[in-house]
Amino acid sequence: MDLGTLIDSLPSGLDDGLCIFAAKPWSATSPAVAVQLDGEFKPPKEISEQGLVYFLEVHVANETLEVFGDRQPSSIEKRDLLIFYAENDAFPGWVYAR
Repeated sequence: MDLGTLIDSLPSGLDDGLCIFAAKPWSATSPAVAVQLDGEFKPPKEISEQGLVYFLEVHVANETLEVFGDRQPSSIEKRDLLIFYAENDAFPGWVYAR
């Protein structure tokens, strides 16, 4: 699966307890998975073997998407927002201008 497809399934398509891992550099076409962390909050070993790194927890991604309020964002806006947020731990300026 790719990161864009995972992001498109938010906010209700993935369990809040999952974490998203994706290959860098992050883009909509980056290979990605959503997995449950183990009891020590570590991803399954095969995640790092596939070259995937932590992107965002699903619940954090869902909370981040709330910045759009009642407005329904496009897939591109959702993808751009979450990739920017994952890289910068901040919201991009354009999200407030719309």
